[in-house]
Amino acid sequence: MKKNYKRSRFLVNKRFQYQFSFFLALQAAIPIFLFGMSLYIINKLYLTSIQIVIGNDVLPDYHIKEVLNFSAYSVLALLVISSIILFYFGIRFSHHIAGPLYKLEQTIERLAKGQKAELLRFRKTDLVNGLADNFNFLIEELNKTRK
Repeated sequence: MKKNYKRSRFLVNKRFQYQFSFFLALQAAIPIFLFGMSLYIINKLYLTSIQIVIGNDVLPDYHIKEVLNFSAYSVLALLVISSIILFYFGIRFSHHIAGPLYKLEQTIERLAKGQKAELLRFRKTDLVNGLADNFNFLIEELNKTRK
C-alpha cells in the first residue's frame, strides 16, 4: 500500500489554511492601521497648532512632513511585519487542525468504499485529539458489524 505523506507538509488544506492565516493577520492589521491613521492625524493637528504658535521659522513645513512621513512609514512597517509573522504562525497553527481533518477525510473515504480502515492516531500536539477517540470507536463498531 502506497503511503501518502501529504500530512507531513504544512499546507495540507491550502484553502482553509490560507483563509485562517489571512483572517488572523487581518485581525492585527486593522487595529494597527486604525491606530496609525489616528496617530498620523493627531500628530498633524498637534504639529500644525504648534507651528501656528511658535511660527514657521522655528518649525518649518518640511520638519512637519518629516515627522509625519516617519510615523506613516513606521506604522506601515509594523503592519507588514506583524502581518507576515501572524500569517506564518497561522499556517503553523492551522496545520494542527487541517492535518487531522485530512487524515479523518482519508479514513472516511476508505470506509465509504467498503475498505477496512485503520484506527486513527493523531499527534499529541493536534488540537482535535478527542475526535480520534470517538471516531476510533465508530470504526471498531463498523468492523464488528462487517465480520
